[in-house]
Amino acid sequence: MTEQPAGGNDTDSDTDAAPPEPNPAVERQPLPHTGVAAADAAADRLAELDQAPLDEHVEVYEDVHRRLQEGLADLDEQ
Repeated sequence: MTEQPAGGNDTDSDTDAAPPEPNPAVERQPLPHTGVAAADAAADRLAELDQAPLDEHVEVYEDVHRRLQEGLADLDEQ
């Protein structure tokens, strides 16, 4: 008989579960515009993630982060 690790048996583990499949029937609503140009541009850029291949997601997130930082810097100057 083999010993089970503390905390339960292997059959209750979620580590082998596959990630959920995207549901093409679910249509995402666009993010509402804020009136702040940098925030709105960042939200529009995020909307592109649905169509972008996974290996391009980091680039999109970095671009959004840069846009938001620039927007905050612009607000500080006002």
